[in-house]
Amino acid sequence: MNPLLISLLMVFAVLTAAVLGRPLIRAAAPVLIRFPRLAVVCLGSSLALWLASVMAAGLFLAWSLSGPNPLPDSVAKVCQRCLEASNPFSAGFVMETGVPSAAFLLAPAGAGLLLVALGLRAVVQRRRSLQQTCRSLLPVGHRRVIDGHLVTVVEDPHPSAFALGRDRWGIVVTTGLLAALDPQELRAVLAHEAAHLRERHHLVLDLIGSITGPLRRVPLAAAIADAVPHYLEVSADNAARRRAGTRALASALLIMGEASSVQRTASDRTGSQRVLLAAGPERVRQLVAPENPRHGMLGALAMTAIMAVLILTSATAHGAALSAVVSGCVIGA
Repeated sequence: MNPLLISLLMVFAVLTAAVLGRPLIRAAAPVLIRFPRLAVVCLGSSLALWLASVMAAGLFLAWSLSGPNPLPDSVAKVCQRCLEASNPFSAGFVMETGVPSAAFLLAPAGAGLLLVALGLRAVVQRRRSLQQTCRSLLPVGHRRVIDGHLVTVVEDPHPSAFALGRDRWGIVVTTGLLAALDPQELRAVLAHEAAHLRERHHLVLDLIGSITGPLRRVPLAAAIADAVPHYLEVSADNAARRRAGTRALASALLIMGEASSVQRTASDRTGSQRVLLAAGPERVRQLVAPENPRHGMLGALAMTAIMAVLILTSATAHGAALSAVVSGCVIGA
């Protein structure tokens, strides 16, 4: 097959995944919600795979297109021989363009470095916000053991709870929550929060957020950023149901539903792990009458098919480049 055609198909696959990712993730929700931990792994892997595919698309274009080379002659010769050594296509077919081959390699690499830098900055900012939150709780919160959990209790009439993701403070509850819930409902809420801490959900959110933050304009990245927190909540819900039962958790959600907007605003301001985010009737409906997973099979299969294409093409591109480096193409040049 024509190498340029293959390169264009690779670019098309990358763009298709970026655009169709959001509706397909939504369509696959009835399946994903049954396996929330697996859903988080799959969504995170899909994001990493898409980024690898962007780099692979640059390799494909560099193999099939050529143009004026702005690099010094000695460096340009080495780069050209490396490209030729790693090219999995038949030799001798390169289309001349006004864009240097190096641009197709340097642009994705530069974008990747920028993404890492922006992601690290976002993580640092969230950590600083979390530290400030912990320090603000020091003078107003007091420690108690409730149902086997060491929690920080703060004075607030709104029934609210969240997990800070730090060993010193961990689960934080308000006096309004303690007054509003009965022992079994409180057990469900605390089990939910404990699951967030035990499964390190704050670290998952940091990792996903650091990557998707600069890519919010990409529909696939935006959909993953929105979906992962939801599935982490579902995973914590499952732990709470095993501990206290569905009825107790649903009842707690209904009670907390009236304060959900207050909780959401407070948790956004503090940067804390959001817990029981969608409290209220919709969350309860999901608990007691989840949607049939067969309704999400088509979306899951379509997403799997697109990712399979990206896996195949990315493995071809990166495998060929890695093989050339291992075989010493630079030294041989």
